Amino acid sequence: MSAPAAVAQRRVEPCMGTVFSIDVRSPGVEAAVLDDVIAWLHRVDETFSTYRPESEISWLGRGELRLSECSADVRHVLDRCAELREETGGYFDAHATGRLDPSGYVKGWAIERASERLLAAGAVNHCVNGGGDVQCVGQPAPDRDWTVG
Repeated sequence: MSAPAAVAQRRVEPCMGTVFSIDVRSPGVEAAVLDDVIAWLHRVDETFSTYRPESEISWLGRGELRLSECSADVRHVLDRCAELREETGGYFDAHATGRLDPSGYVKGWAIERASERLLAAGAVNHCVNGGGDVQCVGQPAPDRDWTVG
C-alpha cells in the first residue's frame, strides 16, 4: 500500500504590511495548525510593529517599557539585532534611523519560526513566503523541488 497523497493546504494572509502565503504538502496536518501559525504571525506583527503605538516595540522605543520588562521574543530579537550590528560593522542597525526599528530582521525571523512551528506539527513539506522572504522545507511532491521565482 502506498503512502496517502498529500493534500495541499494553502493560506494567503495580509500581515506585517505584506502578504504571507503558506503552502503545506504533508498529509495529516490539521487546518488548525495553519490557523495557529497565522495567528502567531499576527501576534508578531502586534508586538514588533513600529506603526502601532500600542506595540511592545513602540512602548520600548518611547521609553515606556524597559527591555527587562519585554517579552522573551523581543529580548531575543533585539539581542540578535545587536549581534548583527557587530557582525556587519554597523551596516545592519536596528537604530539606523535614530529610533528603534528591528523590522529589517523581524520578518525573516518570523518566517523561520513559522516554519519551525509547522515542522513541529508534522508539516515536513511546506513553504512559507512573507513578501518574498521564503523558507522551503521538504518537497511539494515526490521527486520535485519547490520552485521559487
